[in-house]
Parts: sequence; structure tokens; C-alpha cells
Amino acid sequence: MKKIIVVLLAMVAMISFSSIVSAESSTSQLYIHYYRYAEDYTDWNVWVWQEEPSSLEGQGYDFETDDTALSDNFGGVVAKIDLDVSLPDATEVGLIVRKGNWAEKDIDANRYVEIPDTTESGIFHVYLVEGDQRIGTSIDDVDGPDKSPKFKTAYFVELDTIRYTATEELASTDITIYEDNIAKTPTSVTIDGNAGTIILPFELDFSKEYKIEAVFQDSSVNDFEITYDGIYDSEEFELAFAYTGDDLGAYPSDLKTTFRLWAPVSEQVVLNLYDTGTPLQFGGTDTPTKTVAMTPDIKGTFYHEEVGNLHGTYYTYSVTNGDMTSEVVDPYAKSTGINGLRGLIVDFDQVNPSGFTYDSRPDNMTNATDAIIYELHVRDLTTHSSWNGTEANRGKYLGLVESGTTFEGATTGFDHMVELGITHVQILPFFDFGVLDETKIDEEDYQPFNWGYMPLNFNALEGSYSADPYDGLERIKEMKEVVTAFTEAGIRVNMDVVYNHTGETANSNFNLIVPGYYHRKTANGAFANGSGTGNETASDRYMMQKFMVDSVVFWATEYNISGFRFDLMALHDVETMNLIATELKAIDQTIMVYGEPWKGFSESPLDSSLQAGKFNLDQMPDVGAFNDDLRDAVKGSVFLADEGGFVQGNNSSQIITRVKYGITGGVAFPGVSGSSLTAQKIWHTEPTKTINYVTAHDNNTLYDKLYQTLEEDGLLDLIPAMSKQANAIVLTSQGVAFLHAGDEILRSKPLAEGFDHNSYQSPDSVNQIRWNLKTTDTGEDVFEYYKGLIELRKSHPSFRMPTATEIIDNMAFLYEDKEGLIAYTIVNDDSLDAYDTILVAHNASDDEVKVRLPKDGGWVLIVDGDDAGTEQLSTYLGGSKLTITPHSSYVLYQDQSIEDYNPWPTIILSSVGGLIVLGAAGAALYFFVIRKRV
Repeated sequence: MKKIIVVLLAMVAMISFSSIVSAESSTSQLYIHYYRYAEDYTDWNVWVWQEEPSSLEGQGYDFETDDTALSDNFGGVVAKIDLDVSLPDATEVGLIVRKGNWAEKDIDANRYVEIPDTTESGIFHVYLVEGDQRIGTSIDDVDGPDKSPKFKTAYFVELDTIRYTATEELASTDITIYEDNIAKTPTSVTIDGNAGTIILPFELDFSKEYKIEAVFQDSSVNDFEITYDGIYDSEEFELAFAYTGDDLGAYPSDLKTTFRLWAPVSEQVVLNLYDTGTPLQFGGTDTPTKTVAMTPDIKGTFYHEEVGNLHGTYYTYSVTNGDMTSEVVDPYAKSTGINGLRGLIVDFDQVNPSGFTYDSRPDNMTNATDAIIYELHVRDLTTHSSWNGTEANRGKYLGLVESGTTFEGATTGFDHMVELGITHVQILPFFDFGVLDETKIDEEDYQPFNWGYMPLNFNALEGSYSADPYDGLERIKEMKEVVTAFTEAGIRVNMDVVYNHTGETANSNFNLIVPGYYHRKTANGAFANGSGTGNETASDRYMMQKFMVDSVVFWATEYNISGFRFDLMALHDVETMNLIATELKAIDQTIMVYGEPWKGFSESPLDSSLQAGKFNLDQMPDVGAFNDDLRDAVKGSVFLADEGGFVQGNNSSQIITRVKYGITGGVAFPGVSGSSLTAQKIWHTEPTKTINYVTAHDNNTLYDKLYQTLEEDGLLDLIPAMSKQANAIVLTSQGVAFLHAGDEILRSKPLAEGFDHNSYQSPDSVNQIRWNLKTTDTGEDVFEYYKGLIELRKSHPSFRMPTATEIIDNMAFLYEDKEGLIAYTIVNDDSLDAYDTILVAHNASDDEVKVRLPKDGGWVLIVDGDDAGTEQLSTYLGGSKLTITPHSSYVLYQDQSIEDYNPWPTIILSSVGGLIVLGAAGAALYFFVIRKRV
């Protein structure tokens, strides 16, 4: 009997042990529980994606009725995801609860959940409640969401009017308004379902706090701090909180370091100081060396002073708004640690490299039209194997300026740009864009490429281009070395800037500090999306406008940046862009301000009359814009891959007009009709504002575009000639010349099938410049041609006239009856150019075109379809015929020392005997006349 009992006990123990062991299993299932107060779950689903170890595309998962036994009566619905099938490598996932296909979001902020290695029964449960950003990992998670009835929103829409939404319908008698904890009786309360409007008998006082409280149907009492979301645009809010000081951010000096943050709606701001910019998840620490509550100060700012110079110390702010405290990076941080998660206090005098001099720019321009801009991505220059520089500099800041690199005798990289002769290099965004994981940049299986148009920290440098992304000081030193090297080589540095949106939306530092202020909202309170990337910033609000101005001034003064290219500039307002131009011109009159004169494909709440786009460019005298009329007219629309333009033989009147519009620098030139342009008017108005180009980082490269338009007809052998002509048009036109890096060596962005027209996150193998292209006979020929055109443009101001008046007075189109030919003269009446008169002719037809040259003096050919530069190729007598070969551009200048050509010159020396003497060219007629007289 005892043996039986022992055996039974052993079996029970084994079963119990087996149960314990089986309770913890490798996590293979993710259950997302979701509760809505009205239980209206139709069309709601959850979008889930892998966030770590790398961010991947997501997919939607439908909800189903929840298993109450599994969810402990949480209620609502559940989405069940098989991690092994759908997210096999995910250690962290992102969640967005949405209705339909993005018709509505439950909350604007993304939620993130770390997946534990093991869980009970292998199932990981998370709990979400409508309108609550918090995430629960168990039913009784005290840090999780709250299902109790509550206010969802409450904000002033007028100085005396509050609008609210709640989780249930309330009676007016259930609601109380408090001003500094003193109950106030409303003038009226209007209820509309779960929403309501409250009119107060007084206007709000910004120095006081306001709260709404209600007794809900279950007798629970809940309150909500009333925010200013609906009156951010009011004069009263701006008057109360517009901070005009120049000390936002962290500023170290010998005796102290000051901190100031604008957070006018926050209850508390705590300063966190760290010895490292690396959080625990990347091998550092999450424990600050010091935390201190900052003091509320003037105009909605919080201020603090620390004794001593804290140069090299990392910092963040913990900002409390309502029931949510967020650790954020200071928008004014001048550098950051790894992945931009902590700001860095910088004393630039302690980090500036040898040779760097403030306010130093090459003396290579007087007017914007003197600029020849070369657009480049940091990585593109040095990642191909044909760049043989220092391996540590490959794809990095310092690779941009490493000299002495060649491939089979041809210059590459930095020396290639110097040899080409450009005046400006425009670098795609190199502020901290936060898309890449900087801890993995040099890992063999990690894809480290991104264009950088998703801003994280606007005043800090991107860490992935640095030799040490963990050290926020190193990238500063490297970028200043880059600017210094370009300056010494006579090349200015322009910066591609993206202030029109933030990479994150509700989770952005801006929004976590001042919810709803820095971004525009739609009428229903959602984030506006004029950028097409999830949000758009509100440049028309004072503190966003101030941030933009402060930021570009910082880059211009601290890094000697010489120009700013604004992404989706039409999302900014005219006033802000004019203010930016004014402030930058005060630093240096030659600093360039220009941008894309359009927005994304979505609508914007910013009134069209205020948008800084092509329709209002005439209101911005010092702001330039890309000329998409010329771009698409020269080689075909960027939106239709196989559509050709002028160089492929399209001679429609609209195409010809748009090419002429670019040639004349975007001014109101006689005979160039504004009705044929995309703006339905002459929209640049001055050549200094017209950025002429045919390709940029967006869309196909010039080679790829030409290939797609010529392949079907078997005309690929024409690509080199058409490439030459496309940018010959740009480089001989009035306005500002802009080149996409690599066009000069027939750069391509190849895919396994076809070409990549949107390579924003494609690998280096797609985006890199292949220097071996330069060493082919064709590549060398095209390069030398571009180089010669640049030399010609730089040598002769006639191609760079700075005013509309000069262009209109000095230019004239010729031979307008010749199909496929656009030709014109530039007359230099004031003798500022060594060439008195220049003739430019672009023959885009498949046939030779013959024209008779003007008779005033002879002509010297310096550019034809094969060669370009300032050297004489051949000469012609005035009045003689010039044959222009197919798909070729010709440039000639007048030389008065060459006699006019006349096939029948007749001089009557004497009437004695009726003798008529003819010139040599008419000898046959002479003998014929003499013979007849005899």
C-alpha cells in the first residue's frame, strides 16, 4: 500500500512539474485585445509590423469576438497573430488600430510592444482601450489602459468656448468646469451625443489652469485638463506664449550651462543628464546621472541653470502633459547620441577641427545665376568598388572629401567634382533623420541606405555617416572638415532641408512636448497630410516659424552652409519663406534659398493663397524654385516613363514654349506664353529664382529615362547624344543650373528588371555612382562635354544674366520656322562679356538643319555635338550656311575680325567701257559678262 501511495505521489509530482514546465513556452502567438466603449467594431482592424530588430512593412489583421475565458472578461475583440508565420524574427512590433484601410485611427500615436522570449502557453496578450495610448500586458496591469468612462478630449475653440468628447453621453448637470480649482458655472452647455460645447461667462486667462469634470453613469468621477488645441492660431495665444529669445536649447559657457524649453501647456518638465548618449537597449544605460525639475518661466518656457560647462554631456527632457509623461529630445539639440535618442550639449569651440573658419565661403558667385549646383547623396559617391579610397571613409562624411582617388586613370569622388568644375554641391538630408539603426550600419547583412527625408532631430547631424555614431561630437568635427575641404576647393555646400513634416507624427518630439501645436490638423482633428508622409508642420504658427528660422540660421552660421533646398516648399507659407530669406541674406547676400514649388499629393489645410509654391513665387523675391516646366519639356514627363520630350523629337507648341521658358530664365519673355506653363502664368519672374534642371534624385536618372523612351524604337545608340543635349540646354540657359550627380557619366539606377525611379531606401547597389562608367569611351566623352559646358558657362556672364530686364533686352530667338530647332542669340551690349554676341542652337531632330548665320562679322564655333568648351572648333563667315547635325547643340560667338561671307559681291570700279568687276566668288559670272559684251 505504501508503495502505491509513493508511486501515486510521484506521478502527481511529475504531472505538476510537467504543468509548470509547459506553462512557460516559446512565444509563438500574439493576441491583441481591443475595447471600444460603444462596442462599434465594424471595419476596425489592427495594422502590425516588425519594428525590431529592423523595421519592416506591416499588414492588417482582422478582429474577432474575444474569448472571455482567455481575456478574463476584458470584453471587446481580439486579433490573433501567429508570430512564427507572420513575424518570425520580430523582437518588437508596432501597432496601429485603424478603421478600414486608414479611414480613421484609434489614436494618432503608434504603439510599440516588445515580444518576450517565453510566455504562458506561448501566447503573449496585450490589451488596448479606445483613445488610450497605454498598453497593458495583463488584465490587472496598473500601467495599462483604463476602461472606466472618461473624457477623451476637451479644448478651447474660442477664448470663452470649450468643446469636449466623452466615452458616453453626459447631462449638462453632470459637468463642472474649474478655473484654478475653483468651480465655475457655464453660460450654456450644448450636448450632442458623446460630445458637447460649453460657453463660459468669461474669457480664459492663460496664467490659470482649466479642468472639466463629470459624474459618469456608473457614478465614477473623472476629470480632464482643458487644452488650447483649438486656439493655437489665435492672436491671444501668440501674444501670451510667443517666445522671441535666442536661448532655446542648451548653451554651455565657462561658468554655467543654461537650458530652456518652450512647453506652454505642460504641467512639468524634468531635465535628465546622462554620461552617455546610448540607452540600455544599445549597450548603455537608462539611468541619468542627475534629474532636476525645471522652473516655469516667461512665455511658456521652462528654464534651468547648471553650474559649469557641461560640454559633452547628453540630456533629455521628461515632459508631462495631462496623464502622460514623455522623455523627449530637445528640438534645439545641436547633436545627439546613437539613433538620435538623446541630445548632446556642445561647446563648438572645443570641437571645431583645425582649419575650420567661421563665415568662410568660396568667392565663386555674385548672383544666384552664377551657381552650378551638383546634387549628391553622401553614400552615393563612395560605395561602389570603383572608388578606391580609405575603406573607413566609404559611405561616410569624410569620404565626400577624400582626394587622390582614381579608377583606371580617371578621377573619382571628390576630385571628380573638382575636375567637373561645379560651384555648389547640394547634399541630400544630412540632419538626423532617424530611419536607420545606427548601431547596425557596418553590419554586413544590414541595408544602410535611405535618402533621409524623415526628420528626427533637425539641428543635429545624421550619425550613420559618421565614423563613430555613438559619439555625437565626432560627426560635428567630420562635417566641418567636409565643409572646409569643399571651401578650399572652391565649392560651396548647400543643404537639403525638410521642415515640412516630421518622421514621427504623434510620437514626434514636437508633438510630445506641445501636443497638436507644431502640426496642422484637419477639420475633424486628424493630422493633416499634405506631405504624403503622415503629417505636415504648421510653419504659419509663430513658434514653428521661429524654429525654422533659428534652424537655418544655425546651419548657416555654425557650418557655413551656403544654400538651402526646401523639400515640398508649398507646405510652408510665403511669410515664413520670406523671413528665412531675409535672415539668411543678412548673414551673407549670396546664401541661396530655393525649393520644390509643390506639396505632396494630399491636400493641405494651408490656404492656397499662402502656400510658398509656384503660384505665389512672385511674392517671394529672394526665393527660387525648381523649373519642372523645363524638366519635363526637355526629356519627357517624370510621371510617364516612356513619354519623350524635346530631345527625343517632341516638337509640340507646348513643349517648345516650355523649353523656351527655361532658356529665358523663367521671365516674361516676349512670345513665351504663360498659358502653356503648368502654373498657367509666368511664375519664376526673375532668373535668380529659376532652378533649371532635367533630373534630380527623384524619378529616373537621365540615362534611365532616355533608355525607356528609346528602347522600343531601337534607338539606344542616341542616349549619349541626347544626354549631352539635355544638359546643354540647362547649362546654356539663363537662370540657375542644376545637375544630378552622375548624369555626366550616364549614371543608371538598375534593377533586375528595369530601373528604379524611387530609390529612397534601395540598396547601395542601386544608388551608387559607378566610376567605371567614366572610363569607357562613351562615358569619358560625355564627361568631357559636360565639363566643357560648365567651363563655358563660368567663363561668360552672358549665360548668367541676373535680371529679367537684361534677358529681355539682350536675347532673341531665330529660325523659328525650322522644325526641331530652337536657336537664339545673346547680345552683350554693355561689353561685360568677351563675346559680344553668342548664338546657341539646339537641333533635336533626326535630320541635319541648315541655317544662314547673321551677317555682322564672322562666327567661331566652340560647341557642337561632339565637343564643348571655350576652344575654337571652326570658323564661319557671316552670312554663310551652318549645318547643325542631328541631336546636337551648337554654340558660336561673333568675331568681327572675320569678314562677312557674300557669294555675289559686286563692285563697280568704273563705267568706262562699261567694265564691271566682280569679286572672286563671282568669277564665273565675270567671265560670262565680258564674253557677252565682246
